[in-house]
Amino acid sequence: KTFIIIYKIGQLVNQNRSIMKNYNLTVIGCGNMAKAIISAVQSENTKNRLRELNSDIKITVSDKDENKLSDIHGANVTTDNKSAVEKADYVLLAVKPQSAAEAINGLTLDNKIIVSIMAGVCIDKLHSMTGSGKIVRVMPNLNARIAQSYNAYACLGLDASEKEFIEILLSSFGICAEIPEEKLDAVTGLTGSSPAFIFMLIKSFINKGVELGFDKNTAMSMALSTLTGSADLVKADGNTDIDALIDSVCSKGGTTIEGVAFLRENRFEDIFAAAIDKAVERAKELNKSK
Repeated sequence: KTFIIIYKIGQLVNQNRSIMKNYNLTVIGCGNMAKAIISAVQSENTKNRLRELNSDIKITVSDKDENKLSDIHGANVTTDNKSAVEKADYVLLAVKPQSAAEAINGLTLDNKIIVSIMAGVCIDKLHSMTGSGKIVRVMPNLNARIAQSYNAYACLGLDASEKEFIEILLSSFGICAEIPEEKLDAVTGLTGSSPAFIFMLIKSFINKGVELGFDKNTAMSMALSTLTGSADLVKADGNTDIDALIDSVCSKGGTTIEGVAFLRENRFEDIFAAAIDKAVERAKELNKSK
């Protein structure tokens, strides 16, 4: 009898192991960020992580503009948000905050896990809009295109297995970090918006390189090599004293110190910080307006 009981328990364990968990993810909105996420979730790395958990993912993408869906592959596509969410376990809201009410109008979402990448829309408002008691608010950035986004998130009501899937989803396109929700507006400015500021710096470098007689490709190579090399040096040093690194480039009476002095006189660091403040303020305004 003991042998039979053990045998049956073993059969049940093996049956449970053989049952594959399918995650049904619906993406509402198909802009640049949504496409980057969809591509990352379909990558072999993400599929392998899911296979390790005996899991798979099915994706449905919905957007009212058919043209935006034309280059989506490996996922179901539709212009009907209602049909898109019917079988969904997770619904990713990837629309602009001002378009959210229209996008989810008439949808039954109270039994779905809502994942939002909308800037400035807090968890309480997402709950009010959708009726769901399971909410994930995420702040990614455009570097998701190359799976190097910083993805800060806060959540409500998720159990351990649901959070495990969210972390797989978010880490598929970058770094995943859970933080208190009250800090997400700050993250919007610090990592969500700041790639645009970095792109402006790169553009200025390239334009100046061309002005000084280099062709555009050479100027771009200079800019990107300098930027990524400097970032990698900070990582390699593990050095949080950035002023020490600045000083290490500045020889007394040399060339660098002249440029650094000019930047400081013209409040370069203050201007950059103020740009982040503006983005943070706008995130807070969006939160109040929804």
